[in-house]
Amino acid sequence: MVWGLSVSALFSASWYRTAELVPRLRTQARIFRHVYRGEVWRVVQDQSSGKFLRLNAQAYRILGMMDGHRSLEQIWQLACETMGDEVPGQDEILQLMNQLHNAGVLITGQVPDLDELQERTRESRRTRIKQYLSNPLALRIPLVDPDRLLTRMVGWVPIWMRPMILTAWALLIAFGGWLAFAHWEGLTADVGQLVFTPEYVLTLLLVFPLVKAIHELGHGIAIKLFGGQCHEMGVMLLVMMPVPYVDASHATGFVSKYQRMIVGGAGMMIELALAAVALWIWTWTEPGLLRVFLHDIVILAGVTTVIFNINPLLRFDGYYILSDWLEIPGLGHKANQYLGYLCKRYMLRIRRGLQPPRTTRKEPVWLTAYAIGSFCYRMVLVFTIVMFVATQFFVIGIVLALWAVYMMLLLPFSKLIKSTFNDPLIMERRLRLYSLTVLILGGLVWALALAPVSSATLAEGVVWMPEQSRIRAPQACFIREVLQPQGMVSTGQALIRCEDDLLPTRREVLALRQQELQARKVVAQRTDRVEARLIEEELSSVQTQLDDLDQRIGRFTLTAPMDGRFVVPGSSDLVGRWFQRGEVVAHIIDPDRYTVMSGVPQMGIDRVRADNQRVRLRPVDDIEREMDAHVLRAVPAATKRLPSMALALQGGGNIGIEPGQQEPMALEPLFLLELKAESDRPISMTLGGRVFVRFEHTPEPLAMQWYRVLRDLFIRKFGV
Repeated sequence: MVWGLSVSALFSASWYRTAELVPRLRTQARIFRHVYRGEVWRVVQDQSSGKFLRLNAQAYRILGMMDGHRSLEQIWQLACETMGDEVPGQDEILQLMNQLHNAGVLITGQVPDLDELQERTRESRRTRIKQYLSNPLALRIPLVDPDRLLTRMVGWVPIWMRPMILTAWALLIAFGGWLAFAHWEGLTADVGQLVFTPEYVLTLLLVFPLVKAIHELGHGIAIKLFGGQCHEMGVMLLVMMPVPYVDASHATGFVSKYQRMIVGGAGMMIELALAAVALWIWTWTEPGLLRVFLHDIVILAGVTTVIFNINPLLRFDGYYILSDWLEIPGLGHKANQYLGYLCKRYMLRIRRGLQPPRTTRKEPVWLTAYAIGSFCYRMVLVFTIVMFVATQFFVIGIVLALWAVYMMLLLPFSKLIKSTFNDPLIMERRLRLYSLTVLILGGLVWALALAPVSSATLAEGVVWMPEQSRIRAPQACFIREVLQPQGMVSTGQALIRCEDDLLPTRREVLALRQQELQARKVVAQRTDRVEARLIEEELSSVQTQLDDLDQRIGRFTLTAPMDGRFVVPGSSDLVGRWFQRGEVVAHIIDPDRYTVMSGVPQMGIDRVRADNQRVRLRPVDDIEREMDAHVLRAVPAATKRLPSMALALQGGGNIGIEPGQQEPMALEPLFLLELKAESDRPISMTLGGRVFVRFEHTPEPLAMQWYRVLRDLFIRKFGV
């Protein structure tokens, strides 16, 4: 909580009720001196409850007069005599009294009201329950007081050894970083195969709470190292996953911002050290359950640290580290307040009576950027979490989605409307407010639901050659001779000679059989005419086989099907290799004949077929160049077989492939379209290179486009 005094009306109609009170601080209250951006503040802490109240210099002077001997009236009179133009009004002193009372650090000499104390206890419980219900993705359940355990753990490490431990930690992290770089392929190659296996899921359920428990102990140990206290440890249900936590709020009282930052980052420091040790052991272990267990530790320590803990846009460790580093306490709350001030000042043009928030010269930039960035990131993260849960548990995902819409859109919007109509400054400008509201809503409706916007289906393709360019083995055969060197050739030019040693042998056998039948036919014509006719039919069959063999032997000389550059993959060891019938032996490459083989996802093929206004190509190796194209042919049936590995994630594309397959097979069916560029220049000089493809459709409003994307997403994820 933050309290500051400003000059306002001196007198209050409620002053007479409290003027005779004699206030003073409780004995369990502690005061810390903090400096934020050159300005001195005091932090008052109630040691019994852990609550804090932040006071500026004027408020602290008033607090210093509450010695248990002066009445509130005497305190105000003394303030009028000593504070000059900075004297607070009576309402402001009453506000300070109320906040000190709520923080539990003020007594007034009156007999305690037991009913009031019980009501405050019940109200505190109701508030905590309300917080739990308002955020079911992160419920906190306190369990134990770990202060004694942490004190013993810190006592085991002498002070003189602590710099050595910090140095060892830095070396360990550097070693772990080097290991991660050296084994990056091994770390990431197994993720796609392991993530859905039962062993991976089981070890994940065991590893995640263990890693987080060590993480939270790091916060507690850091607090004890700087002389603080930690009296609460429990379990937080984060997306229904039990995660340990400790209450590190005592670090707020530390005078040095660097101590507070170390407490905020201590959990991540221990987590990274654990990941480095796990990675080192992982490099020495054989495949098995232990290796999966260690792999989980490494991945979890990295992913959760980057997405959650170190990210300042969420209210986790990174948020408090950034807040302390910037010396802006309550960064999120102050950012929202400042954004509200900007709206009042520049949108509603309120000038009279509007007090700007207390900020230094550089704070407005930080506050504005944080307010907008944190809101957008939270929306994206909650959407991702809801979609993940919904893919596993559809009903729970729908409930979470409704809760997210209520908590992040409807509830804040209703509070905004309520505060707007309760703000007298805004009500003075209500005509402008209504006009802006109508204008903004009308503009949004027009921009989203009425204004046509360019619409397109994006895909990727690979530079392709027509089937005519492939020289295939006409029969199963051995390559005996390459008749032409690689280079430019013309249509019909002999290129490769191949042989099948069995065919000449079979021809000789058939020729001998033919001679035998001819001799038998001459004899049968004299003795048995029926047998002669049978022999004649058999001779005809043998002759047909001989003609077929002659044709097959003649086709063993492979010729160029068109003009172009003769290219033989693996030409150094081509002679002597065995090729099956139809297998590609060589290519005739002509860049002018290049096409693009594109794979369109199943969800987008209907629009490409029904509303294809224009096709645009951008080669990856010449990204600034764009050219028109048209569909040359379309494969009518869907397939999972990729035309090239260049379209897969492993080849730089965006299509995931099934692991363990002999040839690249996409995870989801694709429709293949062959495209022909409408350009005098070749698409690319690199056969097999990737090309970005854009199928442009009739422009339509963004709302319709977003609806289609969400519909396809629900169909793909949930089948509804």
